[in-house]
Amino acid sequence: MNGIESVLLDNSFCIRLLKKDADFHQNAVDYYEYFLENKIEMYLSTIVVSEYAVGDDPDYLRSLNSFRLLELDYEDAKCSGQFLAALRNQGKFGDFGDRKVVINDIKLFSQIHNRNIDAFITKDRKSSTKMIEPLSESCELSFEFIDLSIPLSDKLGRLF
Repeated sequence: MNGIESVLLDNSFCIRLLKKDADFHQNAVDYYEYFLENKIEMYLSTIVVSEYAVGDDPDYLRSLNSFRLLELDYEDAKCSGQFLAALRNQGKFGDFGDRKVVINDIKLFSQIHNRNIDAFITKDRKSSTKMIEPLSESCELSFEFIDLSIPLSDKLGRLF
């Protein structure tokens, strides 16, 4: 994870960080501590806050006081629409009929893209092949995908 100075946290990371009995809880704790120790700026999107709030009080996230809050702005919204259009043009995304729905993951990717965030940590591997790889090719989306299911020691290639 050399060269990473910033990371956007997915809801799956936040849940596992704060829920001690969740699968991959220790992985989330290890990554969180690594980010803190290495002064890697952690971004928390208001989109993730809304997702987290469905199952738990997001004030628990705020109480950690270690995230930089990131709001979806006009440029992010515009970019997310362009990302969805690109995926649809590639046949990589379903059709919602007359509804123009942009899923949250695409909005998060637009925030990463527009703010030049270096990495994204999530347990959702499907998003990599379904959305990230096609967008990397067509829209120059570029960041390191950190799979939360892989322990930090394996990711770094060292023993603790």
